[in-house]
Amino acid sequence: MNKIKDVENYLKNLLFSGEITIEELENLSVRLRDELKQPKKKNTSSFSEVEVGWYAFAGGKFSPDSDAYPNCQGVVGWVNPDKNAPEGQRGLIITPDEVEMMWSDKYYETKIKDEYDGKGNTEKLIAYGKKCKINFPAAEWCVAYCKNGVRPGEGFMPAKEQLKRIVANRMIVNPALQKIDGSELSGWIWSSSEHDCDYARFVLAYNGYVDWGHKLYNRYNGEHQIKIPFSS
Repeated sequence: MNKIKDVENYLKNLLFSGEITIEELENLSVRLRDELKQPKKKNTSSFSEVEVGWYAFAGGKFSPDSDAYPNCQGVVGWVNPDKNAPEGQRGLIITPDEVEMMWSDKYYETKIKDEYDGKGNTEKLIAYGKKCKINFPAAEWCVAYCKNGVRPGEGFMPAKEQLKRIVANRMIVNPALQKIDGSELSGWIWSSSEHDCDYARFVLAYNGYVDWGHKLYNRYNGEHQIKIPFSS
């Protein structure tokens, strides 16, 4: 019930600020009422039972309660509707942390443009940087991330479509992030999907709009440094 109240208060604030319409608020209210009718959710280590807005903890544990276990790693931002998806493709978790960094420190076309595989993109960017002596600060930050049981190399810079999936759930994800004093999805967020020599793709957290920006610009990235659960 607390989760529902948190979301309701968040939506009211958005309505008062003009960021959503009354119609959008009414549609989301229907979804909230439907959720209230569901049986009370329990803590679990089975990802098939996890929902968007739940919290991830060290040791592969999940709960709708942010205080259920120690070492909260972040919020579940997307769940694969395919319950038979293999490990590494079951969902996306976003950490509460955020930084502003350049996509790269040089204009150079890497041809790393996959729109769905952020982990693969990130690994290729790191390898490309070492080979060609180019820094990819945003991707490097995501890979180095290690807090609350997240190991270096688990985190990665999301691909364009992965980022869009999470942003689509922002009305649930942002209130959950607020509860753990995390940075909300906001502003322009870098993806790991390159556009061309000079530009890389980013997503506007307000509405999921996709565009491209100069790689040397600072944008919110890793912003929600993201990792796929069970990616090891």
